[in-house]
Amino acid sequence: MKLFDSQDRFGAVSIANHWLLVVVVIGLLASGLLIAEVLPDAGRAALIPLHKAIGVLVAVLVAWVVLWWQVQRGRPGAVPGTPALEARARNAMHIVLLVGTVLLSLSGVLMSINSGHPVNVFGLFTIPAWGENPGLAGPARTVHTVVGYAMVAAVAGHALVSVKHHYVNHDVTFTRMLGRGA
Repeated sequence: MKLFDSQDRFGAVSIANHWLLVVVVIGLLASGLLIAEVLPDAGRAALIPLHKAIGVLVAVLVAWVVLWWQVQRGRPGAVPGTPALEARARNAMHIVLLVGTVLLSLSGVLMSINSGHPVNVFGLFTIPAWGENPGLAGPARTVHTVVGYAMVAAVAGHALVSVKHHYVNHDVTFTRMLGRGA
């Protein structure tokens, strides 16, 4: 398998980027739901630092993915025969997923540091708290919550569309991201 993408197939780096983002984003969404909806205070206190640290690193990963897209000379588009509206929706969904991931990271950091809590990123560095700023923490919390639930829907939609392409359209949209040809 080649490292770089071609017009009809994704390269190893793009495939690794995709599946790493899948695992990390789903893990963050699941842990966020646990923090917000399920866990008692003690459980939340144990999970929040890990959630925050990974959330910061996922923003770096998104920056890398966007940079990687820019260096590609032939990123695969929609499979041949895809209606134009569906091809535009595909591109829009990728943007929604990446922008949503960055918004979650930024709003999470802003929520934390404006609530008086620093963000320690696995001991590598710490984003210091800005103190108690409810006027900033509150809107950041709202953005984090709304975008979080929207991302759950977007990720589920993205997964369902890939299943539809595989089982209904019988095209290579899904298998290309597994490293198989067009």
